[in-house]
Amino acid sequence: MLEKIIKTANKSEKDLVFEIGSNSDLVLENIITDNLGWTIENFVNKAEKGMLTFPTKFDMIDSILNVNHKGRVIIRMSVNPEEIIKQIEIGTSPLKNRVEAINKLKKAGYKVGILIAPVVLVENWKEKYEELVKFLYENLSDEVKADVFFEIIFMTYSYIHKMINQDAFPDKENLYNKELMTVRGRGKYTYKKEVKEEGSAFFEELLGRYFKDNEIKYIT
Repeated sequence: MLEKIIKTANKSEKDLVFEIGSNSDLVLENIITDNLGWTIENFVNKAEKGMLTFPTKFDMIDSILNVNHKGRVIIRMSVNPEEIIKQIEIGTSPLKNRVEAINKLKKAGYKVGILIAPVVLVENWKEKYEELVKFLYENLSDEVKADVFFEIIFMTYSYIHKMINQDAFPDKENLYNKELMTVRGRGKYTYKKEVKEEGSAFFEELLGRYFKDNEIKYIT
């Protein structure tokens, strides 16, 4: 797969950005395979142009801090309020650790982005997400805040997720909310249009207050 990406990058007339982390969390996977540094170095050494990007919810990034990435890798750290991390993103890194990892990655020369995802509209969600953004503002380094970008993705849920979660975590909150969600495709649920519109406006205003000079690439 990497060779195919390299060939595509070299044939392209413009710089392309290749998403390589859509099927798994590469930082978590790397603690077993130890091949993320190899992947990065092979791409930047063999591809004449283009960039790699991937998201993560984990903070175990020390092994790639000294990799010669040549500034051609974008690492997007996925964040959520700490309460949601503990209750829903079970087994992932705490928010504080993720922010520290972002600061380390930026110091090591990586391009960094922040992915607020999945946005889960739990009780008092506006207060929780404002606390999150305030925490980011207070704890991200000035170097990160200078040019970090944001991506925001609202939760999409499915009947399969619902059944698995009920069986595996019977004491956890049911993420399906029939008052806020609607069917989107077979067995899938997403927040209603008017709910997402309210949420999108909230995040635009919120990030505009704390990160007015930083780009929101999309809200979906």
